[in-house]
Amino acid sequence: MASDPPNTRPASAPSSKISSYALGSSDRERRRLMKQGELFRELLADAFRSAGIGPGMRVLDIGSGAGDVAMLAAELVGPAGSVVGLDRDPGSVAWATKRVAEAAMANIHFRTAEFNEFTDPQPFDALVGRFILLYLPDPTATLRHLAHVLRSGAAIAFFEPDFTVPSRVFPEMPEFERCGAWIQEALRRSGARTDMGMRLYATYRDAGFIDTETSVSHLSGCGIAREMAEYLTETLRSVLPKLELYGIATREEVQIDTLTERVLAAGLAADPQWVGTRSIAAWAKKP
Repeated sequence: MASDPPNTRPASAPSSKISSYALGSSDRERRRLMKQGELFRELLADAFRSAGIGPGMRVLDIGSGAGDVAMLAAELVGPAGSVVGLDRDPGSVAWATKRVAEAAMANIHFRTAEFNEFTDPQPFDALVGRFILLYLPDPTATLRHLAHVLRSGAAIAFFEPDFTVPSRVFPEMPEFERCGAWIQEALRRSGARTDMGMRLYATYRDAGFIDTETSVSHLSGCGIAREMAEYLTETLRSVLPKLELYGIATREEVQIDTLTERVLAAGLAADPQWVGTRSIAAWAKKP
């Protein structure tokens, strides 16, 4: 494991438009993002409602990925509203565009764009995102730039992780906890701000937004369901190249192809109560 100070970006981390995204770009990763969207859907919906996102609004979603956040926002704004989703990965834009077409959601459009270069002649009523600011080299600068496409009084709402409060399992399950540590370390070594949830207020304030409010949530449960074991496995699979690149763990140590069954077997033996890494939502408005 790394001996670098926690929550710092490595000296070799890219300083371009986005950090070295640890999770990669593949159809398998997009399917994992869809599962993530299901797991966090209601928590994110609560945050968006608290931010005042509702019928008739025009919403900008950054880091759209597989499209789940944009699809949720589109449901909240209804047919009288609209959503524009941005992602820098053309493959993800194509994937999300196909999903919304199949779902007959005509009020969503996706674009391939760099966030710090995006402009639009028509102002937006809200700016949103989930698990995206932690990957940006300068979240404050990005939000300050995007504020120019927001109307006065527009809402901003982001949902970000905070790994400074570790997940907990009781009774302890060493393999489960080791997987979580590997994922966090891969993200940190790739340049992600693993405490981004706790940086939201300062980021909003420094970008010129006001009246910030926050909420804290965790995924939690009893026992280990297959869907959670599979989600853990697929997340670890996505960061596996980074685990090897940074010398965090080898494929032989991870044994990814048997991980789901091993976690399920350990969960059956321990019958644990668990609380996942916490997430923090924060919403504010443009003056």
